[in-house]
Amino acid sequence: MDNKRRWMVAGIICVFSFALIFSNPVFAGQVTITGTINDAYQIVAEDGMVYEVEDTDMGNDMLNHVGKTVEVTGQVVEEDGVKTIKVESYKILEKTES
Repeated sequence: MDNKRRWMVAGIICVFSFALIFSNPVFAGQVTITGTINDAYQIVAEDGMVYEVEDTDMGNDMLNHVGKTVEVTGQVVEEDGVKTIKVESYKILEKTES
């Protein structure tokens, strides 16, 4: 009976560990993306990927440039299929006509 109890406790610990590990958001790390700021306060990257902008001083300052193309460096977190970037730096890019 004692051996059965150990296996049950080990199983419960495994289930809780698995749930804990996979319930946290996935951290993609620091990236640099180039995209356009849309009127929904998102960055639409050149590859079409949409990034929500985290509510920070730097992010809010950047969002004052709706319609502009920017190069953004920051930390990206993906949770439930939504990518959010915490802006650490950005620069407005000049578009050239070709």
